[in-house]
Amino acid sequence: MPESVSRYDLSAMRFPFTFMGVLSIALAAWIAGYLLLHPSKDGVTLGLEVVPALALFAFGAWLLYRRVVRGRTA
Repeated sequence: MPESVSRYDLSAMRFPFTFMGVLSIALAAWIAGYLLLHPSKDGVTLGLEVVPALALFAFGAWLLYRRVVRGRTA
């Protein structure tokens, strides 16, 4: 009897990290565009909108940087 009952090797599964990176940067750009067209007067609201946009951009940039530096194995 084989060690693994499943035919699928989950450790070999690749997730679409490049797509996630591009999508994160696109969402950050969309939020930035929205903020430019609809400026907020409240500092707390502006912070609640800017912080996620920066986090999305940083995450997307990191993923795309890894892809460029390491290639397809990243």
